[in-house]
Amino acid sequence: MITVIEGIILGLSIAAPIGPTNIEIIRRGLKNGWKSAASFYLGVLVALSTYLIFALIGLSYLTKIPIFNLLLLVFGVLVLFYLSYNSIKDFFSKKKINISGKVDSKKNFIPGIVLTISNPYVLLFWTGIMGADIVSNSASINRSLLLSLGILIGVIIFAFIIIPAVQFGRKYVNQKNFRYVSLASGLILFYFFIKFGIELVKLILSM
Repeated sequence: MITVIEGIILGLSIAAPIGPTNIEIIRRGLKNGWKSAASFYLGVLVALSTYLIFALIGLSYLTKIPIFNLLLLVFGVLVLFYLSYNSIKDFFSKKKINISGKVDSKKNFIPGIVLTISNPYVLLFWTGIMGADIVSNSASINRSLLLSLGILIGVIIFAFIIIPAVQFGRKYVNQKNFRYVSLASGLILFYFFIKFGIELVKLILSM
């Protein structure tokens, strides 16, 4: 039971910090409502579960392969640039922005997977935490499974915090101020694009 609680706390610590994923959840939720945010978050959960499975079956060693990290960083940088560009474009666009609440789930679910999978920090965190735990507790597979369960529960708990909060905030969003939300989101995503871009250059120079 203690291991599950540890996992829940760890899961909340993974999900809560402001980063590219939460920025997109907030932006999409404010634009199209809780269904959009929930669909995107479901994609995030699928991606996190995939990394978790990789860590459990011992694929953490992939993070030690330079070409793997290079490809992941390139993909992550491109995804972040694309998302930041689209967000900033909404601010400068003269067209009416649709905030009707109508949403195509595929347009949110798949980006949730892509953004999370392409985030190198997510990979390093999951494989690092889970890999270290599995190594230090090699005789106890049950502990690793319970910790994994706790992490997923923690991430799901956070969904029940952020999605209703975004839905509540949506009542204060209109055509005009959503443009500023998009601009702020785009600038934050652009910051992460620059941050990952610097890491990419450092990695290339070190190869």
